[in-house]
Amino acid sequence: MMRMNRRTLMLLAGAAPFTSALSQTQFPNRPIRVVIPFPSGSSTDVIVRRLGEHVSKTLGQPVVVESKPGASGLIAARAVLSGPKDGHTLFLGTNSTHAANLYLVKDLGYDPLKDFVPITQTTSNTLLLVVNADLPVRTVQEFVKYAKERPGKLSYGTGNSGGLVAVQLLKMKTGIDAVPINYQGTAQATTDLAAGRLEFMMVDPVVIRPFIQSGKVRVLGLSSKQRLPSMPEAKPLAESGISDYQYASWGGLFGPDGTPPDVILRLNQAFTQALTDSSNEKFFGDLGIIPSPSRPEVFQAFVQDQVKVWGELVKEAKLTPQ
Repeated sequence: MMRMNRRTLMLLAGAAPFTSALSQTQFPNRPIRVVIPFPSGSSTDVIVRRLGEHVSKTLGQPVVVESKPGASGLIAARAVLSGPKDGHTLFLGTNSTHAANLYLVKDLGYDPLKDFVPITQTTSNTLLLVVNADLPVRTVQEFVKYAKERPGKLSYGTGNSGGLVAVQLLKMKTGIDAVPINYQGTAQATTDLAAGRLEFMMVDPVVIRPFIQSGKVRVLGLSSKQRLPSMPEAKPLAESGISDYQYASWGGLFGPDGTPPDVILRLNQAFTQALTDSSNEKFFGDLGIIPSPSRPEVFQAFVQDQVKVWGELVKEAKLTPQ
């Protein structure tokens, strides 16, 4: 066995403070994989691919998007947690995976606060109340009247907990009765809505935008109280007869717990640059998405608060774990 003398021990001790700096200079040394919990074509997919183009230039390595949809995000989350903890495998989490799931999923299998390290919030997203264009309604009031005259006859699609809770709140505040149809993601649900197999949805603007432009679906209102510059004609539901209605979803980047702090900081800097790039701000703004970068500690506090907020939202919407 090799014996260490005092000089060797002192040299090793002196090198310890440089470990963090060393890991930063070596990162990244291969492609960065971002796992998303929704299918290709979802708003999450669009967001990460756009940001990845910018980040890959900053860090000098490709950013690869890997879609693992299903099971309310559990498949994607567990895939990240079982991978390396060196910053090369990341997770694009949302209010579903890091807040709502605590109250909506019985056997979650991970702790959003303990098993993940926050890097930065990416976006804040309002949802749109949309209907199939063949539905004979053009305002929120007409829609509510139409639905109330047909209790249990209208169906809506849900591809994530955000859309589910948003519609549940709508039902509770208006008294309408409609049937939910669950999907692995919103992309397939919007296709069925445009084809007339669903009557309405609460959905991300980026996903439904092509069907709005083609005239296959009609926008009735916004879930948030903040209007979108790209859709100035769309009024908040709170201004359309549904008092105090307010909902917004969000997304953010996480690494598995154990990812080196200096790597987290470097990733934060790279993704913040991408989110604040003027061309990206315009791109997301046109899609109805609000870039919302933050420092890791700020994002951590935000997620902790969101866990409390979603507890109240789920309770108010009268949802139970499945």
